[in-house]
Amino acid sequence: MDLPSCAWPSTPVRRLEEEYARCMRISQEDLDLELAIYLQEGSELLSQLRDELAMLPELKDLSPECDISKADVGDPDRTTAAEEEKLRSILTYHRKIFWGDGNAAPAPARGVVCDLDVGDAKPVAQRPRSIAPHIMLKVYELLKKLLETELIEFSVSAWASPIVIVLKENGVDIRMCIDYRVVNGFIQLSTYPLPLIDDLLIGFESAMWFMSLDMASGFWAIRMTERAKLISAFVCPFGHFQWVRMPFGLKNAHLVYQAVINNCLWGFVRLPAEEEKLVEQDVLEFLGLDPSERDESDREKAERRVPILTYKITAFKRDIPAPSQMGPGIGRSSYIDDIAHGAPTWDQLCEDLNALLFRLRYWNISVSLPKSEFGKLSILYISHEISAEGLRATPKIAKGVQDLPFPKTLKGVQSFLGSLNYYHKFIEDFPGVAAVLYELTDEQVRAGRDLSKAKEAFEILKRKIVSTPLLRHPDRTKPFVIIPHANQWAACAVLGQEYDGVIHPVRFTGRVLNDAELRYHVAEKEVVAVMRVLDVFRALVQNCLVKIFTRHSVLSWLLKSKTADGRCVRWGVILSHWNLEVHKIQRDEGGLPAILGAGITPRDHLDEIVESLILAKVRVKAPPVISMEIRWKQTLLVTS
Repeated sequence: MDLPSCAWPSTPVRRLEEEYARCMRISQEDLDLELAIYLQEGSELLSQLRDELAMLPELKDLSPECDISKADVGDPDRTTAAEEEKLRSILTYHRKIFWGDGNAAPAPARGVVCDLDVGDAKPVAQRPRSIAPHIMLKVYELLKKLLETELIEFSVSAWASPIVIVLKENGVDIRMCIDYRVVNGFIQLSTYPLPLIDDLLIGFESAMWFMSLDMASGFWAIRMTERAKLISAFVCPFGHFQWVRMPFGLKNAHLVYQAVINNCLWGFVRLPAEEEKLVEQDVLEFLGLDPSERDESDREKAERRVPILTYKITAFKRDIPAPSQMGPGIGRSSYIDDIAHGAPTWDQLCEDLNALLFRLRYWNISVSLPKSEFGKLSILYISHEISAEGLRATPKIAKGVQDLPFPKTLKGVQSFLGSLNYYHKFIEDFPGVAAVLYELTDEQVRAGRDLSKAKEAFEILKRKIVSTPLLRHPDRTKPFVIIPHANQWAACAVLGQEYDGVIHPVRFTGRVLNDAELRYHVAEKEVVAVMRVLDVFRALVQNCLVKIFTRHSVLSWLLKSKTADGRCVRWGVILSHWNLEVHKIQRDEGGLPAILGAGITPRDHLDEIVESLILAKVRVKAPPVISMEIRWKQTLLVTS
């Protein structure tokens, strides 16, 4: 009996080649496709949709070799050849997990899968979009490489998302994206938390040497469950495909990877027995693990000792508690696929690096060698420059802001403010200056009406982000200093610490006052500024002595008065829980200005800047009452 011939060629790549030939033989009309969608690289629309699109990198080198001798190790002016060789020998020992240039698919991470839950949603199959003939070949070549690396496969899923072409600035090259906006609307959001950026930027006060590690094609290291593969399916004129490894752009993808790295760094979870058998013996010995001691009751022990996670959403197939010897590795967290660490000595840095690489090998997580730095006096981490001196805004980001023209739409203004919110801790009067821009309406921006103050504020903020001060690393062994400053519409403050008799900034914060607070006396507004610091940096300054330098007596009165009423009672109760030391300062040049570091502007100068930006509609005419400062002083005299 003769067997029927296969309807498709024997390999996925051959099948793609046949589809490409078919598409090139027939016209666009015969393909019956949706109209093409092209986005321009650098456009405002692309920046708004970036988180909803799975942007695929260029796969130029599918087998990148790793040359440890090219690793970025040490500082030419500070490190010796012996020190660099010691660190490089550690990299050589763990060389199997390092990848060179290129975008090859890394080996799959152990003990983790990506699962997607769409609840009761019915599958949505969108039609493929047309592709211009001169772009067809580029899309085909990218799909071919994805098939060769087994990152994708042909699909029969009921789900289908279309692709989007991003034209690069040269007008010739392209980036291919998958439009997951519809699918992401159905995927249930995981509750796994991302770390706060500010939390990742502290803890470096005693560090002298730094290292940063970037995971190699991180998301592609995560395997997909069968239902996740079906949900990730996408279509184009060449066929219907689905992901075998986790792509960028799908909801929860970054949370899944964050969970992987957290378990690697903190040792929350131990690999299942069948996967732990694949781990190299030297890794098991370093971590103090013995697979032969495990039995089938691991699962039952886990259920008795640890609350079971929601398996439909968790990235992990099993929740087996790690033994005590697998506790915290280097005592730091990562931001998704970026890890930064500092150590006080070179030997300690080498020891920490060795421990970290053993952890990464246990989970089979690959590291990009060209994107990593080892033994540096400063490193770039999540758009900040970290050194032993402190924290700076990344120069590259600052320069990009400097060249921006005033936006033509309200969304453009909001995008600018959003980018600065990431760096507001470097700008001491950010709320006061930015308030002018927050007041703008879409009609006002489009018509270009009454924008002189807004443009002035825009230029001031650009200058400030370019010349951001150095922020010292917070040191909880020393007292903190708060210097409040309030004006007509904002309450700001600097959190600092004293070094060699000079106060240096640690962080800046502040906020715009609400309608009721606009009518407060300036002394009360300074209380609002102090409360803001204690609220925003609670975890940082709690249980530490906090010195407050203020131009008014209100804070001292609040902490001592027995006759306060209204909001003053509430403020007094809140402030009584803190270890505060209030110092009243004078306006003379020999007072506070004499001990301010270069990063802190004298308060009077801040008043001059904001006064020039105040709009008529926010000027508040206060009722004719006796000065609040005088009233508080009188109360202090009576109660004393």
